[in-house]
Parts: sequence; C-alpha cells; structure tokens
Amino acid sequence: MKKYFFLTLCILFIAIIATGCIDELVPVGGEDTGQEMSAYEFEVFLNNSYEDGEFIPTHSFYLSNNGSVKVVSIIDNQSMVDVIPMEDLSTQNSEVLSNIVILGDFASNTGSEPQDFERFTSMEKASEINHTLSEEVIRGQKHIYIEFEEPVTGYVAYTMSIPAGQDFIYITTPPSVVRFILPEGYTTGNSLIGKVKPSPDEVYYDTSGRENLVWYNEPEASGFMSLLGRYTPADEEEIESLPEVISVKYYTENAPRDLGIAVTILGIIALFIFARYTKERKRLEKIRNDIEDNASISKRKGKD
Repeated sequence: MKKYFFLTLCILFIAIIATGCIDELVPVGGEDTGQEMSAYEFEVFLNNSYEDGEFIPTHSFYLSNNGSVKVVSIIDNQSMVDVIPMEDLSTQNSEVLSNIVILGDFASNTGSEPQDFERFTSMEKASEINHTLSEEVIRGQKHIYIEFEEPVTGYVAYTMSIPAGQDFIYITTPPSVVRFILPEGYTTGNSLIGKVKPSPDEVYYDTSGRENLVWYNEPEASGFMSLLGRYTPADEEEIESLPEVISVKYYTENAPRDLGIAVTILGIIALFIFARYTKERKRLEKIRNDIEDNASISKRKGKD
C-alpha cells in the first residue's frame, strides 16, 4: 500500500503543476515602482465621501501579487496620515513605506470640493509639501505616521510592503471610505479558496477589468465589541468607535476551475487505488481460503 500512497502523491503533484494551481497560490516576481508619481493612479473617487457636508477620508488600495500594495488616500484638512502596516518575518528587514507622493495644497489655501480634487489630479509634478515619518507602538500594534508641517488637503500616495502571498489585511480608522482594487485577472469570494470579510457594500469592475470592492463609511465593530467601543462602564458616555479588520484572499479567476480539475484527478486516483486494493484483498482472501481448504482436506485424509 505504501507504493500506492507515494504514487498518488507524485501524480497529484504533477497534476497540480499541470493545471497551474501552484502559480495561483504563491506570489510571482515583483517590479520596481521607482520614486515617481507615475507609479500611482490619482483618481477622483469620491463615492459617499461626503456626509452632512463633511468630507470622509477615502482610501484606495491597489493590491498586487509582488508583496506590496499601492495606497492612494484622499484627505481633507489633515496634518497626519496614520498607517498601520501588517508585518511578518519577510518584511522586517525591508522598507515598509516608500515612494511617498503628495498632490495637494495646504488646507488654508484650498477647498475640498470635487473640482479641487480634480485639479490636483492634473498636476504634472508632486507638491512641494514637506513631510516626516515617525513610529509608535500602540497596544502591541505598530503605527507609522506621515506628518505634515500644517494641515493638507489632497492626495497622499505611498507604496507599502506587506507579507508575501495573496492575502491583504487592513485595520480601518472609522469613519472612512475604503476601496480594494484587485489585480487584473484576479477575484475573490470562493468559500474554498478564499473570501473577503466583512462583505463589501459594493462590487464592480473598472474600465481596466479589475474587480473593485468598496466599503462606505466602514466599518465599525459589531455585537459585543461595538457596545464595548461605544460606552464606558462608568457613565455610558459615547466614545470613539473601535476599528475593524478588513481581510481579503484573492486569486486568479481560473483558480477555482483549476482546483476543481485537481480535485477530480485526485478523486479518480483514489478510486483507482481503492479498486486495486479491493481486488488485491479478494485475491489474497481467495489464496488464504484455498490454503485453509487444502489443509483441511489433508487433515481429513490423515485421519482416514
């Protein structure tokens, strides 16, 4: 039986390579974004970005399969951008934030209407706004702050290193509008391969054929954690909402089909091995029965 077991593993391994599943589930080679504004897409994405006349920070995450994510945040009258990186052993020795580009102006010099953000996207070079980086650990979680000399309105873009693989986790800072843009040819939502949590408020495809996942003014913790975030035990005064985690596992659109092919091949191999095992067992049982019958006959003849 051991040889059948190892034969199964070898055939399955070859089948997975043939169907391309390994390429679907591990990251592929990276690219050098360089230190330039052309690395980003500055889009006037303002869906539900205004509530009661107030602007809500809007963050777009352009996911990739090379261990990095490009982030474009639209802010209004903010003196700081709080970045919560997700790190592991693969990112400890790398530069977490790189290629920081600012398109905008000091809040005292501009408004935050759609036409203002449209004007910023037509800028030919990055704004000359100085910024500094600082770090802080809060409740065991690292925070990186992009700080400006005075409040800024406009776009803040940066490239962030993330753990290798095709998973991305973002810790929200409500209220905010959050958008994930999956790489072209990738999707999510299959219960066997990977899903996105919590479910987005909107899913659509852009002109480049990329799947976009959007959460509006989202999200806040639910259930017990929501109550814990809203009230203090003493006087039940309302306090700041607790952040929640958005996570997504993405894969190529062909991955579910290829996984189905691999499972089918494995099933056929398992049936083949079971049939061989059953046939071999019956053969051995027949040999044993023949031997026992012959022994019984010989014994009877000996008594006679």
